[in-house]
Amino acid sequence: MLKFVTRLFALIGFLVVAVIVGSAILAAHMQKRAEAEPNKVILTLDFDRPIAEQNDTSPFDLALEQEPVVLFDILHAIDKAAEDPYVKGLVARFGTEQPSLIQAQEIRAALARFRKSGKFTYAYGTDFGEFGLGSRAYFLASAFENIWLQPVGTVSLTGVSLQSPFAKTALDKIGVVADFMQRKEYKSFMEMGERDSFSPPVKAEMQTMVDNLSDQIAGGIATSRKWDIGHVKDLMSRGPYTDEEALQEGLVTRLAYADEFDDEIDRKAGKDAKQVGVETYLGFTGGAEDTKNEKTVALIYGTGLILDKNPGGGDMISGHVMSAKEIAGAFDDAADDKDVKAILFRIDSPGGSPAASETIRRAMIHAEKKGKPVIVSMGDAAASGGYWCAMNGDKIIADPATLTGSIGVVAGKFASDGLLQKLGLSVDGVSTAENAGMWTVAAPFTPMQRARVNALLDNTYNSFVSDVAAARKIPMAKMPDIAEGRVWTGEQAVKIGLVDELGGYAVALAAVRKALKLDEKTIISIETFPLQPTPAERVLKLMRRFGAESAMLSSSLKALAGMQTALQPFLANVIGADSPVSARMLVGVRE
Repeated sequence: MLKFVTRLFALIGFLVVAVIVGSAILAAHMQKRAEAEPNKVILTLDFDRPIAEQNDTSPFDLALEQEPVVLFDILHAIDKAAEDPYVKGLVARFGTEQPSLIQAQEIRAALARFRKSGKFTYAYGTDFGEFGLGSRAYFLASAFENIWLQPVGTVSLTGVSLQSPFAKTALDKIGVVADFMQRKEYKSFMEMGERDSFSPPVKAEMQTMVDNLSDQIAGGIATSRKWDIGHVKDLMSRGPYTDEEALQEGLVTRLAYADEFDDEIDRKAGKDAKQVGVETYLGFTGGAEDTKNEKTVALIYGTGLILDKNPGGGDMISGHVMSAKEIAGAFDDAADDKDVKAILFRIDSPGGSPAASETIRRAMIHAEKKGKPVIVSMGDAAASGGYWCAMNGDKIIADPATLTGSIGVVAGKFASDGLLQKLGLSVDGVSTAENAGMWTVAAPFTPMQRARVNALLDNTYNSFVSDVAAARKIPMAKMPDIAEGRVWTGEQAVKIGLVDELGGYAVALAAVRKALKLDEKTIISIETFPLQPTPAERVLKLMRRFGAESAMLSSSLKALAGMQTALQPFLANVIGADSPVSARMLVGVRE
């Protein structure tokens, strides 16, 4: 009884806090809406905030130090601002955070479209890399017409480096053996445990890849600053640069402090102009489109390690897992939804379970058979299992820097029998067959067990290769030069047939428009699948975890659940208004 009373009062306290937080959010939201939308707007991009593929945070994630901004939101805001007569220009602020290379590439493409409007663009950095690496930050900043740097700041424009730790010697010292098998020689995932350096073929592949990425950075900067690419490569070979050196080399257009930068923006746009962030700006304009002529497209995010299902553990873990159960369900729901005309599948995954990847691939094929075109857009990586999921897309689009391919497979274990002996530990057991305990870490594989692992690897690898060849219409004779675990950049992958076209969201949405034979006047309405839990559902989920043992509390929760429908419009207005992509977004991105 005491336990129940304690839980009940704790629940009441939680509800009080939730109401207070919700009221505060509502008050802030109402105040924002009550303010007149400014007649002069300066869209402000804060690149000192993390950039995420999708918004899976909750208003109740109070522990977050800094909520990420969604990449799709940034791109949509820039494209809208280009056509918005109230927007006078665009400014960006850089700090210690750095975007990924593909994020920088997609934002640069949006900036190029924005600059065609003739509106001003300014980038301000307290630093571009400081005493670290700043090539990605400067690569993005170079797309702005004006680049300002704070005095004493640096521009750490250097080459591209890729390093990996190797632990074979260390593992040998403690009595652990990395007992892994792979298909094939370029599948380097577990080399770090088996070797003390890259194998020659893998090292050669890595060098080719970083050379390509370096060329992409140099080429982008050269195009933006109207320099020769050879000059940019020379600058990269001599960096990093002090503030004065950066000014002399033309890497920045002015050295100034933040207050002086704000004075300049006031001068350009007028003191009555208001600087607004991405979410605020989309909140001002999110409902302005004519929705009579629109088509719904399902946006499915496939991000993180691919597993059969989410292992649990809360949002900290779930945000890094691509659950086959959830993604396949999203494809099935989108395929059955009569309002959904096409599916945009955004992948950012290093790979994972082959079986889970196959589950997702099958769900994609099933949706296509139901008449729903599937356009695949690749983010930072769509490697190994990530490419497995993508291979049957009606069209596959990748950014130039996307890491993809890695058509291979690896399996094994860390045999720790030597370590156990050093610690004075022993393992004993019984089994009905030799292979029943083959995955124990207390011993390496026996010859028979190794033969069975190799048989599984052969079957998985051969299926992977043959399915890619069939899906991408690549002759099997060419697959050995494409597969065997090789990793490709998007720019390389498009040349060998693994990718159809280079680009980001804008190119993917243009492909959707083409697949549906839509004219430029037709609005595309984006809906994320699976549908994200509402704030009410999040609260109820937490409460169920808290009080599932109490019959009285369970009854109360059922009553609260019944109120969700009535509460939803209120909660949507309170919490969802400044998160347009997580609920519904209207886009009309053009090439």
